[in-house]
Amino acid sequence: MIVSRALRPVDCDPAATGPDRRTWSCLARRGMLHSETETVDLWRLPPGERLVHDIRDGVEEALFVLSGTGTATRGPDELPLTEGSLVLARHDSAITVTAGPEGLRLLSTRVLPRALSTALPARVPQLD
Repeated sequence: MIVSRALRPVDCDPAATGPDRRTWSCLARRGMLHSETETVDLWRLPPGERLVHDIRDGVEEALFVLSGTGTATRGPDELPLTEGSLVLARHDSAITVTAGPEGLRLLSTRVLPRALSTALPARVPQLD
């Protein structure tokens, strides 16, 4: 697993300026050894910005709201998000998170679905 620092987030839109820009920081990412965890990311969404959980990615995702407000939409269902909210997205469920007037800071963890992770060979630590 590759671990990085969150001190310098990446601008998702380099043309955007000022505090109202979408940023992303990869905190950890699956590296050369297999793991059920694909990535752990820190997101900052300005008001009205969206983050989409796309079923084409084939992963499950947990989105934890660190601060701000917004909504999570799945089909016709829309749920309010506040600090401490947790959104769990299955690998076969499209969900869109939209930041409210305060924006959103989210911690995202993406993992392989159970059907894939149980098919991986057993991990054995190397102690040498």
